[in-house]
Amino acid sequence: MQEMDNSFEFEDYLPIMAEKLGEQGLMEELAKGFHLLADPSSVTITLQSLKTNGPWLGLLHMSDSDLRAIIQLGDSKCRGELDLHDFCVAMLRTSPELMALALSSLCSG
Repeated sequence: MQEMDNSFEFEDYLPIMAEKLGEQGLMEELAKGFHLLADPSSVTITLQSLKTNGPWLGLLHMSDSDLRAIIQLGDSKCRGELDLHDFCVAMLRTSPELMALALSSLCSG
């Protein structure tokens, strides 16, 4: 992520990771990332856990509103937190290349 004029440019590394690690390896790496961000007591990603752990992973200059938006992106149960499944789905949804690949497989299969 690069900061440019108070906005962020997102670089999508998930397709490269998927190619190098395979499906199982990618999911294992996403799980590791989840646990780095998650609150150890609830084993979910919360606003507080993002504020506490996020700076270690580059989420240093994000407002509470931005952090809430990250949670809302994947919060399938409307609880204000992400479990591992929600996190993995959100990560895959934010990868335009992986989404296009998934859609093309669905349409051709």
